[in-house]
Amino acid sequence: MSPAQVCFGKLLGILLLVSCVWALSATQAGYHVPDPGHLSKAKDLLQQFQLIDTHVDTPQVFRVMSRQPHDMIETMATGFPGHFDIPRAREGGVGGVFFTVWSPCQDQIGVDVGPDFLNPDDTVRDVLEQFDLISGIVEQNNQTFSLATTAEEMENAFSEGKIGVMLGMEGSHMLGNSLATMRIYASLGVRYLTLTHVCHSAFASSAGGGAGTDGSALKPVHAGNGLTDFGRALVLELNRLGVMVDLSHVTPQTMQDVLDITRSPVLFSHSATRALYDHPRNIPDSVLERIGSKPGQNPGVIHSILTDLFMGPGNATIDTVVDHVEYIAHMCGKAHVGLGSDFDGMPSTVKGIDGVEDWPKLIAEFVRRGWTDDEIHGLVSGNLRRVMGENEQVKRTLVAELPSRVIYEKRTDLPAPTWGGPSGAYLPPKVREMVFHRRHDEL
Repeated sequence: MSPAQVCFGKLLGILLLVSCVWALSATQAGYHVPDPGHLSKAKDLLQQFQLIDTHVDTPQVFRVMSRQPHDMIETMATGFPGHFDIPRAREGGVGGVFFTVWSPCQDQIGVDVGPDFLNPDDTVRDVLEQFDLISGIVEQNNQTFSLATTAEEMENAFSEGKIGVMLGMEGSHMLGNSLATMRIYASLGVRYLTLTHVCHSAFASSAGGGAGTDGSALKPVHAGNGLTDFGRALVLELNRLGVMVDLSHVTPQTMQDVLDITRSPVLFSHSATRALYDHPRNIPDSVLERIGSKPGQNPGVIHSILTDLFMGPGNATIDTVVDHVEYIAHMCGKAHVGLGSDFDGMPSTVKGIDGVEDWPKLIAEFVRRGWTDDEIHGLVSGNLRRVMGENEQVKRTLVAELPSRVIYEKRTDLPAPTWGGPSGAYLPPKVREMVFHRRHDEL
């Protein structure tokens, strides 16, 4: 054997050893390394089809990290220590993102809202500051981000080579018990509302069990543990506004109640299936059976989450995520699946995903399992764009419908006689007289 052949043999042995160690470490970590061909195909598909992630919490983390959250915006370009920033989003093939507007449930920060959810708090102020922060993120990175409020505007962002940014809200506890507040939020660009976070609200019942909780279901406070009458009014108003109703986080009964009355396709922005992992936060088969393309089904879309909390803490992998997606596809059809990471809103991702840069690894597994290009297109953005468009169409058909005038029945501040000043000093005489007589009659 020549020296060259000996050298080549040693080099080949080293390469084989390195590849075995790499494969072994990946196996020990709980996931397999994608085949290079599948990974290359996944990257090509993401460049072509533009993935839209329906749940990214990065803006709220800025509030955690700085007294001046706007000072954190530069980390979007220079590198953010969490899951999401611009360089990694580009690497991951992201074409659109829903930045989540969120403020904590008050009981999470030691505030008791009372049995009727009436105790005042600063949530609406905090929400408006989140809107302002996201606006700053887009404006300071306008070569990368473009704010979108419709499916068409998202398409325009794609065509310009930008990442389209949409707004989602996580929890009706942020509405101040007012449909008028929701109308203002919609006018500012909100395109979905998650009906609850990890707390009940005046509108709906939460499954609880999210990050930062003990994982158990919440004790019911509403009759039936579903929507309230006020919540039914909210759902119909969201339909009128063209705002998608998001059913992640809510109880199965809330899901059922919404499906009974909604006039638009629903969204699950970041969920998993209860059949594969029994958790109160996950979707039961009895609800999945109502989503699909058959007569009588709701043609909504269910986006699978990337945290292991709801798929098997410490054990869930990329394969697990794909298993959940495929189960939803089995129950509902491949036209009703999507992806919603929960990046920067979870303590741990599934094994194989470190951040937004790793979307191609996930898509590579769909390629390996034989999903067609068209099916992957639907998964990463096509199905969601259809649902967005159908919600917008419902809004157009309801244009003659007046805004809901429903008021929360447990409010005690209306009428507001004190707004008239001491002894009605701010009121015209005839108005003051009418107010006086009404009070007298009520007595």
